[in-house]
Amino acid sequence: MKNVTTSLVLCTYNWENALRLVLISASKQTIIPTEIVIADDGSRETTRDVIEEMRHVLPCPIKHVWHEDKGYRRAMIMNRAFAVCTSDYIIQIDGDIIMERHFIEDHLRHACHGFYLSGSRGKLTRTFTDTLCQGDFRRIYWWTKGVTRRLNTLRLPWLTPLLYKYKQNGMDRGCNLSFWRADLYAVNGYDNGMVGYGSEDIDLTARICRLGVRKRFVKFSCVEYHLYHREVPSKSDSEMRRHNQSLRSSNNSQGIIRVKSGLSDFLPPKQP
Repeated sequence: MKNVTTSLVLCTYNWENALRLVLISASKQTIIPTEIVIADDGSRETTRDVIEEMRHVLPCPIKHVWHEDKGYRRAMIMNRAFAVCTSDYIIQIDGDIIMERHFIEDHLRHACHGFYLSGSRGKLTRTFTDTLCQGDFRRIYWWTKGVTRRLNTLRLPWLTPLLYKYKQNGMDRGCNLSFWRADLYAVNGYDNGMVGYGSEDIDLTARICRLGVRKRFVKFSCVEYHLYHREVPSKSDSEMRRHNQSLRSSNNSQGIIRVKSGLSDFLPPKQP
């Protein structure tokens, strides 16, 4: 889609080597995003150092949005990032994703008003991830040694439209989503009440669907590779999971589209 400005939004927390790889992959895109917004969930100062280093590599502005480390608060820091986005279209990934070089181009190719895009991801082995993190960045293909879930890494964009309706009821992953900024603002972004790991992405896309926006699954396009890491402790916090699932169920049962506490909490106050 021509003449559309794009914000690439990614969440990070204390993994500087991964963040550097993500930003290097952004610098090698066939279409460079208009801006990159880093949603920093309370990282140490060394993360800021990497961002400053990469400002000299990327030919687009980088915005760094940070809040204090008070545990896993991804929903809230993503909303802070959304609140500073200025582009028409928002592409969302995680801070441990290497994008295939057509990633931004593919999201724009399949973007259409009235739809959001949801993609999948390939995975990288621990050994290959370690090699990349040691500074040996290289182009990755579906046949590269160290790539798993290879079917998710095939790029055949001419087949993608045939599969738009595939996995309509499948789980959307926040590591590969895109939507119009106006639609995201209409639902007020993530629910700030969701803390800890789990349910926040599913709740967001469910509310976007209730807005009347439909899903396009972009199989064989928007290819990305997930760096290996052990699961963080917050992912095993069953109490937080239950809380988020309960909040999501409540939003569903009430037909909530726009949450009360969301990205609007971080917008500047309107002038009288």
